[in-house]
Amino acid sequence: MKRIITTLALVCILGSTNLCFGWGRDAHAAIAYIAERHLTPTAKANIEKCIDGHSIVYYASWLDNYRAAEKSWGKLSHVAHYDIATCKPIGKPYKYMKSSINKLKKYRELPDSALKVTIYHFVHSFGDYHCPGHVAYYDCSGEKPKKLITSSYDIYLQSQKSRYNYHKLWDSGIVQLYQKGWGYMDWGHALDSSVPEEYIKSVTEGTLADWMTDIATRTKYEYNIYGRAPAKDKLADDSELSVVDGDMFNDFAEIAAKQILIAGLRMAKVINEIFGE
Repeated sequence: MKRIITTLALVCILGSTNLCFGWGRDAHAAIAYIAERHLTPTAKANIEKCIDGHSIVYYASWLDNYRAAEKSWGKLSHVAHYDIATCKPIGKPYKYMKSSINKLKKYRELPDSALKVTIYHFVHSFGDYHCPGHVAYYDCSGEKPKKLITSSYDIYLQSQKSRYNYHKLWDSGIVQLYQKGWGYMDWGHALDSSVPEEYIKSVTEGTLADWMTDIATRTKYEYNIYGRAPAKDKLADDSELSVVDGDMFNDFAEIAAKQILIAGLRMAKVINEIFGE
């Protein structure tokens, strides 16, 4: 996946690409598809019975498709919150995801409609929380957490003479631009063709809290996406904005690919544990 993206190609593609919320449809579908590849036959059959016989891939972007129409779903945060000092998850996003998983553990007791929505939320938001651009850091040293760092700011793409939202770049821009024309199955097969069992075991060990802390820690230290392209004042000229050049973009694409794979493997573990009996 060491494809070189030239600045000119980036600019041309950006002009014709429609970005959407979350990872974007291709990445969300790729995460669900990778998860599906690792489901046991029993788990796959049981969860598909709960969603009218469809694949979980079919509903990977359901929350984005309906959140405008359903305000209660629209309020669910697609960005996870973390204590900047410890990288531990805090607040409603983590609670929502933990609650969804706990509800699924009792899936046989849930009404059909509630069960479906819970599965849709889990499949979608679980993927979102693995996106580095969906990591927000808070100062938790005071009485109330204070937001310090999010990706909701503009950056400057080299040779593009306009602002570009950093959150949108991480949401779906990177995936759509890095391998133009690829669909979710292309990503799924490319990333999950021969993953060693040792690697799968290493990234799926632990709890939801452990996984989310891992995401925040990787984003802060290993990936350093906010340090490499820091936020500037909202009133700054375009020329003052942080620059994401071709080399940085390629690095970010590798990070996104890594997180898509990890998200899929972890999603499979949760589904197998709940629906595998």
